[in-house]
Amino acid sequence: MCRTSPHLNRTASLADANTVPDQHLERLQLVLRGLAAGADPARLLSDALAGALAATGARDGLVLRAGADRHVVVATTGEVSGFLRETAEAAVISDRLQRGRHPDNGMVAVAEPLRAGGRVVGALAVGGNLKRLDPANLPLYADATTLILDRRPPAAGGELPEALRTLAALGNEVDTYAVLSRIFDACAELFGAASGFCALFEDGSVRVGHYRGIDHERLLRASRHPDFRTMLTADQARIEPANHPVVAQLARLGEVAASVPLVADGRKIGHLVLLLPTLPDASRMAVLSAFAAHAASCLRGAELYRRANDHEEQLASIVHSMPNPVVVVNEAGGLVEVNGAACELFRLAPNFEEGLAVAGRLGNAQLEGMLAEGSENGSAELVLGIEEPRVFRATVRRVRSTSGRTMGRVLVLDDLTGARQVDALKADFVAVIGHELRTPLTVMKGYLHTLTRRWDTLADEKRQGAMEALQSNVLRLERLIEDLLFVSAIEQRRCKVELELRDLGALLEEQVGAFERVSVRRPRRPVELELDSTKVGQVVHHLVDNAVKYSEGEVVVHLVDKGEVVEVSVADTGPGIYSGDLPHLFERFRQLDGTSTRSHGGVGIGLYLCKRIVEALGGRIWCESRLGVGSRFAFTLPKDGPPESTSTSGSTAGANPVGLRLP
Repeated sequence: MCRTSPHLNRTASLADANTVPDQHLERLQLVLRGLAAGADPARLLSDALAGALAATGARDGLVLRAGADRHVVVATTGEVSGFLRETAEAAVISDRLQRGRHPDNGMVAVAEPLRAGGRVVGALAVGGNLKRLDPANLPLYADATTLILDRRPPAAGGELPEALRTLAALGNEVDTYAVLSRIFDACAELFGAASGFCALFEDGSVRVGHYRGIDHERLLRASRHPDFRTMLTADQARIEPANHPVVAQLARLGEVAASVPLVADGRKIGHLVLLLPTLPDASRMAVLSAFAAHAASCLRGAELYRRANDHEEQLASIVHSMPNPVVVVNEAGGLVEVNGAACELFRLAPNFEEGLAVAGRLGNAQLEGMLAEGSENGSAELVLGIEEPRVFRATVRRVRSTSGRTMGRVLVLDDLTGARQVDALKADFVAVIGHELRTPLTVMKGYLHTLTRRWDTLADEKRQGAMEALQSNVLRLERLIEDLLFVSAIEQRRCKVELELRDLGALLEEQVGAFERVSVRRPRRPVELELDSTKVGQVVHHLVDNAVKYSEGEVVVHLVDKGEVVEVSVADTGPGIYSGDLPHLFERFRQLDGTSTRSHGGVGIGLYLCKRIVEALGGRIWCESRLGVGSRFAFTLPKDGPPESTSTSGSTAGANPVGLRLP
């Protein structure tokens, strides 16, 4: 399918001028002949406007040229009417025929947009009496006026203020696409270039950053020609004739191409190719080269702005991705960046607080002083937070540029609450373990001293009681040391379990035999499963020992076969446990009631060991408790043994060592 160019459409429209009366047709032909002969465009615009007035019966008229920031009247029949100009500007903005009637004097205005290269370059407007005005022939003169504007030379000295405004608008842009769009607006105003393209060089590749007035398919075909790259790699401004193989594919009849490199900071960042209606002379090429240097600087500025903006966004994303509260201020102490954790801690709204002074906004005078203007690097440990106070280490560092210039300060808060709690637990543990070790040692020391000095004089029952007391305290020490060693093995992930096939009911009865007020309820048939007798015995002993210590009634150990698993529970009728303390029962070194714990002894690792042992054997452990009613500790064990173990089948002879799997 053949595609008709705008010029062919415009020529066909002008060829239909046989419908115009002879006296008006002569005026139109005169304008076209002058256009073909290269007459002065200013005189041709006046002739075209006069012909439009005569053909439409209008009294006044004007030709408006569209600019980047403002529209300029380039031809008029006299004093410019504000109403007529408003109608012309409306036609430029809407790209449609505009009609209007003045509310006071009844004047009628009609404006036809001028289109060239797929864009509106201006408007032709006429005005007059409603009864006499006939705008039917206005489109013919609008097409002729468009051809004249296409041939319009660059801004003359009288239009220097307009040219300066155009260059200033170009320098105000910081977005690359906006700069390129402004460049082509300026080229249309300054050099009469209605079409062209700009190629940008990025990372060794070439891309067309913007083009105007050129068909996309034609530009694509032209880019495949070998001379296309040659044109873009030229180091100096050049004029390519109309018969150039690339220009011939892009330009309209009679147009030439001005090819100008865009160089900024000694580096070529792009190449500008403009299609001009006439061959520019040396002075115009000098102006074009100077304009290209200015355009290159603007493009370079837009590139630097983009990079700086990218770096700023990267730094902001790094700050906001940090889990620690982070506050960044400038050298004057104004808020620059606050991440989400800091917003939550200090109750800040960054969208509203950005740029404001940090003083009075963090709720802590010490922190605000560390971030104030002139402060030095420093760190401090303090408590922050109203609803849930936490311990933080605040560190403030100056932010400096590569040249050493101070650009602000950054505050980073490290949450030490957990570490301080662990330190407190460890300190308590050291104190408790010292007490627990000293108690049996003191008893043993006393009995040994008595036996050593009075062995011969003591009665047999006294000697026997002393020996039993020594044995009991030795076992107590042994169990305490084994628990500590087991905790150490768990922390170092080098603990082993030895599995064997055992009757769990019999094992429970063995473990509770030394306790009073404890009974076992179990199925009559043996409940056999793969387990580590020693480790399960530790769990049962700790649970029963706690139940006996903290209750005065009967303690019941209950064994239930639940199919794939068995459940062991230890129930007492003690004072019970607060619901808020239940989640912390199985934590390391945790003691819920320091007073009662001290009265009964204990180091706070028994339930922690129970939990780790049960989990290593593939089960789980929990506690149910009601204040004033009692507590029930229960755990389950799988009948097939731990998930990653090989169970021993047959007899109990031969233990199977398995590495302890820690969650």
